[in-house]
Amino acid sequence: MAPVGGETAGAVAILFGLALLVLAAKAGGLVAARAGVSPVLGELLVGFGLATVVPALAGGSGIAFVRGNPTLAELGVLLLLFEVGLETDLRALGQVRGTALLVALTGVVVPIALGWAVAAWLVPEGGTLMHLFVGATLAATSVGITARVLKDLGATARVEGRIVLGAAVVDDVLGLVLLAVLSAAAASGTGLAIADVAAMLLRAGAFLAVTIGFGALGGSRLLVRLAARTGEPYMIVAIGLGLCFSLAYAAEVVGLAGIVGAFAAGLALDPWGEDVRRPADTETLRALLAPLGALFVPLFFVLTGVQVETDTLLAADTLALGGVLTVAAFAGKLACGLAVRRPDVNRLAVGFGMLPRGEVDLIFAGIGAGLTVHGQPLLPQAVFSAIALTVVLTTLATPVGLRWTLGRTHDGGA
Repeated sequence: MAPVGGETAGAVAILFGLALLVLAAKAGGLVAARAGVSPVLGELLVGFGLATVVPALAGGSGIAFVRGNPTLAELGVLLLLFEVGLETDLRALGQVRGTALLVALTGVVVPIALGWAVAAWLVPEGGTLMHLFVGATLAATSVGITARVLKDLGATARVEGRIVLGAAVVDDVLGLVLLAVLSAAAASGTGLAIADVAAMLLRAGAFLAVTIGFGALGGSRLLVRLAARTGEPYMIVAIGLGLCFSLAYAAEVVGLAGIVGAFAAGLALDPWGEDVRRPADTETLRALLAPLGALFVPLFFVLTGVQVETDTLLAADTLALGGVLTVAAFAGKLACGLAVRRPDVNRLAVGFGMLPRGEVDLIFAGIGAGLTVHGQPLLPQAVFSAIALTVVLTTLATPVGLRWTLGRTHDGGA
């Protein structure tokens, strides 16, 4: 009976660790939201605390198991990207022309160049692939954080809000494709050969075109009708999750990151961001998925914080790298304002709107830390910690910057 008792004790420890992490994540997110910043920050900082203030607890068997089992965190990432895909309106992408498109391209090219330069300067031993991956993490923009701040300020319908939201969606799509290219290069161990990059871009484009085209040409309505005919109220959830996980697997099979497939699944099921539901349902698919997201998504962010080693984070080299990366992150997105040619637009507000990295940057960094090149992590612990620090600082600055710049516009300033 002893082995059984031991196994039972181990299972109980795992359940306790999982409960502690989920409750801590939700508490941190609630405190952050009450303070007027993104809940992502609270969840991340709680992870820092679990690894810093109570290191003995963070090393306990229950938390150690959850921390060392990436499947739980990966579920959170897939659900998050699936929800982002469900919320994305392809018509908005089609309307991104002129100013918004130029802002989006600036928000990708300039941060990548600056991130690459900083990594090459301060971590020269990392290699070209790692330097580019650092640049790619700076290219992302958190649509969710920016949208929430603009909504709180009543500025979503303003010209600055429309430009930022359209450009941020394009940035995330381009960032996902770039992530797929760099991840495939790291997995292959062959580097960034031009032919391989071109082949990966073609695969990524074809994958997104096929999956999104399925939804845009009526496939999404077919799936909703199929769910309705079963009479089962939660069949739409099963179909949605099945599509999410299946396309995540398909993306991995063709050499892309699983999150690309999850994002594409959301677009395929709800290409116009209309909140799909069966005719007989009162709740939408997004609402039905909310309890799952409330469990697994915060778990991902608190586990990301737990992964940051305190000694490494507080090391002088890491703080220096984080500080310079933060400066590059600010400069790279504030440069988006220079792409605005309309005299009636507050350029600084556009730059601050593009600034937050939030969940997207953490996802990129987490994937980079999990990839290996020649047996070593693509993103070493010091670089991962520096990126986490950059996420915190840029996310904190966004609401302050937008309130200041949009307030100046309202009062007659530039």
